Amino acid sequence: MTEYQPVSLTYSEIQAIEARAHEMRTQAMADMMRALGRGLLALPLKIAALLHRTRAA
Repeated sequence: MTEYQPVSLTYSEIQAIEARAHEMRTQAMADMMRALGRGLLALPLKIAALLHRTRAA
């Protein structure tokens, strides 16, 4: 068998691949929401720092 020939998968192997893909999508969505939350929480601090910055004469 060469690397270009299709591999036959069993139903349980397909289910395992789908379960892993679902887990990876869930993890990616959680990471994205966590990053969005951190960004939203940091936004007021960034605005406050911008307004309270000392200005050169």
